[in-house]
Amino acid sequence: MVGGCGGRGLLAALMIALPLGLSLGLSGPAGAQDLLPASVPYARSPGCPDVRIAMPPATHALPGGVQLSPRPADIPVGQGESAICFAYATADMISQRVGRAVSPLDVATKFYFADPERLAALPDPRIAQHLRAHPRFREDIAWSRNAVDIDPTRNPRHEPYFDKLEGGEEDAAALLYNLDGLCDERDLPSHEGYAHHTRFFLAQRYGSHVRAPNQCFRATGATVDRLRSRRADAFNAAWMRRVASLCRRRPSPVPLLPVSYRVASNQLEFMEMLETGKVPSRARIDRMLAMVDYALDHRRAPTIGYSWYILEARDPKDPDLAADHSSTVVGRRRVGGRCQYRVQDNTGAYCAHMRPGIRERCEDGRIWLWEEELRHTLYSVIYLR
Repeated sequence: MVGGCGGRGLLAALMIALPLGLSLGLSGPAGAQDLLPASVPYARSPGCPDVRIAMPPATHALPGGVQLSPRPADIPVGQGESAICFAYATADMISQRVGRAVSPLDVATKFYFADPERLAALPDPRIAQHLRAHPRFREDIAWSRNAVDIDPTRNPRHEPYFDKLEGGEEDAAALLYNLDGLCDERDLPSHEGYAHHTRFFLAQRYGSHVRAPNQCFRATGATVDRLRSRRADAFNAAWMRRVASLCRRRPSPVPLLPVSYRVASNQLEFMEMLETGKVPSRARIDRMLAMVDYALDHRRAPTIGYSWYILEARDPKDPDLAADHSSTVVGRRRVGGRCQYRVQDNTGAYCAHMRPGIRERCEDGRIWLWEEELRHTLYSVIYLR
């Protein structure tokens, strides 16, 4: 899905050919040269062997000061009041791949505004090969940007200001993150969403009508019309300058090449399929779980699209019947002859607020979910080659 919190990928093709190899108890980032093949025959890992994927330690600056969270390496970066969990899940996936914690707000900025034409100019032949295999990447990025929601809260004109954009696509975001290098979370703090940048956004929004140009800024000219307006262009260009000034970029040690598969484009479509009797076949659900297994067994932290309501009960007053969510999967284990997967939540929600039975399997924002629970809500998977 694109709107709301989570987003699922469109760009990467399905993989088709190589035997599955198992590697257990894994930790740390994958090596710079160990790109996975572009086609694999997926299969479940027999016996659900234990796997642990260690995420790179992060130091989360707390909003309003220079203090650090008491256990920064243990607590995932939280999206706060933002609705861009796709960027947080993508940042987790990229961070694990490159071995350092990258900024989710930088991931979101590139997804919304980076020029996809620049991808074709990158010198890495592996990226060029990926683009040749996905010739519609420009159209797919444009589609995902056009599907982004705009929050009308204190925004009656529905201006596409950066901090009012909601949702996105993980594979598009990962592919666009090949541009310009990595920005550390330490440089561009994202913990609690936009909380570190509230004063900046308020000042920019207050003066955006004064600074609005007669012609739109070139800085935002590469995105779709939906994400542009005279006022928003001035606002978003100022944000992009701020990002550029704060980020001490360094090149990625590996190309970021996404692979994805879905049975629905978002959670609402998945629910409609169930209600109309068009239930995804067991083989398609097995394929997604096999992709999760494959990624974990090859030292990758995949992201999954599923419903937040599996973790926390829906408020009866909440107008959203579907609650798209996106998380990385960081572990697998066998308990009582059944398989569990550990998802890393990025909402910042307390375990105590989660459903009975779920909260007991939650620790520091990471929750063990039974395979059967995922089967009822899982609709997409993405990992990086």
